[in-house]
Amino acid sequence: MDQEPLAAPLPEARPSAPMQAYVRVTGSRLDTYVEFEFSLNDRDLTVELILPFRAFEDFCERQKAVILPPEPDVADALERQAWRQHQPGLLRRVAARAPDGGEV
Repeated sequence: MDQEPLAAPLPEARPSAPMQAYVRVTGSRLDTYVEFEFSLNDRDLTVELILPFRAFEDFCERQKAVILPPEPDVADALERQAWRQHQPGLLRRVAARAPDGGEV
């Protein structure tokens, strides 16, 4: 007696398209941390993250993230705090490392 398989065979795995990462700085905390939104393939679906300045820069580089422009007052406050952390030009440096040159 031939029995039908219980489940259809799985389709062959296809390589998925690379996922584009996006980062938008939303603020800073305690003159030490960068607050930002991170998303993959959808700029509207984000998670909020907080990292120290240097870790933020490394994170963006590893993710090859496109840096979305922050609100002007957020960018000014972050730049002042980056100077205090001996990291001037943080947003420009991170954007320059992005695959498309960033959008800052």
